[in-house]
Amino acid sequence: MERDILHLAIPAFAVSLARVVDASLRERPVAIAPAHSERALLQCVSREALQEGLWEGMPVYRAKRLCPALHLLPPDPILMTRAQQALLKLVGDYSPLIEPAAPGRLFLDLTGSRKLFGPGRDLGARLEKELERRLRLSGTVGVAANKLVARIAAGCLSRPGVCDVLRGAERNFIAPLPVAVLPGIGQSRAASLLQDLNLRYVQELAGLSLTHLRLVVGPFAPLLHQRANGIDPSPVRPSQKAPEVVEESFLPQEDNNDTLLLAELCRLVEACGQRLRRLGQGTGRLGLSLSYVDGLSSKRSLTLPSPLDQDLELYAVAEELFAKACERRVRLKGLRLECTRLGPVVTQVDLFTQAACAPRQMALQKALDHLRGKYGMAAVQRGRTFAA
Repeated sequence: MERDILHLAIPAFAVSLARVVDASLRERPVAIAPAHSERALLQCVSREALQEGLWEGMPVYRAKRLCPALHLLPPDPILMTRAQQALLKLVGDYSPLIEPAAPGRLFLDLTGSRKLFGPGRDLGARLEKELERRLRLSGTVGVAANKLVARIAAGCLSRPGVCDVLRGAERNFIAPLPVAVLPGIGQSRAASLLQDLNLRYVQELAGLSLTHLRLVVGPFAPLLHQRANGIDPSPVRPSQKAPEVVEESFLPQEDNNDTLLLAELCRLVEACGQRLRRLGQGTGRLGLSLSYVDGLSSKRSLTLPSPLDQDLELYAVAEELFAKACERRVRLKGLRLECTRLGPVVTQVDLFTQAACAPRQMALQKALDHLRGKYGMAAVQRGRTFAA
């Protein structure tokens, strides 16, 4: 069956979101970069900033020198997450087969939806209008028989619109394009292809035999040869998220006081522990993410010997992760605790030191859960949570 694959791309996604929040940023050179250092690198650059000679990866001090009118914004991971979720909800009305490729980019397999919504190009135009109306975002849409050509087609548009590649014309469509459009051609490979072999366009790369291409790129040759001919049999794979328990907190005021931060961490542990026990599961892996006020983040995780669900045991691991993750003295604005690899808790009483106290701790934990379930989490609190 002939496939209809759609690729939606929102250029400079982080900048586009900032402009939705603050309309005064439109038609101005804008870039996203951490605010902690003049040597920090630009993470996202608007079209106006690109026209001024800026690019992603350029140091902030050099960008300010080239473009004095540049408006710098710190990263906002919370806004990015919410926008990506809204985007997935929007496209979910058209197909269940959705594969997020990157923030602001995703693939849809419309093969099974063709009879319901019509050809892919019509659905692409409809999706573009819905994106503008509901989320106030604009993007480019590529439609083709495979993911590779659909992504390249979306990247060929300089303004919002739909690029539909005729089925069977994939090789001819990408032939006159520069070799850099192919996935896997990084700066080093592009330099070797251009300088050593003078291969500038995809059609020149497709004309090489597999034997000759292997001399240049080694084991990557078969896949690169396939892509240069516009062939991509890979399916659209919906993200399969494993069961997890996540709690996060955003501080009312940024702080780097360890006592206050550990108090907030204790509250997250208690919330995660209560949810785990309700599920009848324990966590086999604990992860802690710290979000700094300058936009950077730090994450540490630890695989546990056996699944845990008791607050005191979880807090001991979380406190260890906090000591490893908190390497900077910059103020924090948020914490995120992730419990993954869920599984049944194996209860085994120690024959010596913990033989008497383990049943008491479990009975106490059960009593706390009962009270909090009836009167709320604030009904009974540990002393260390009052530090904040």
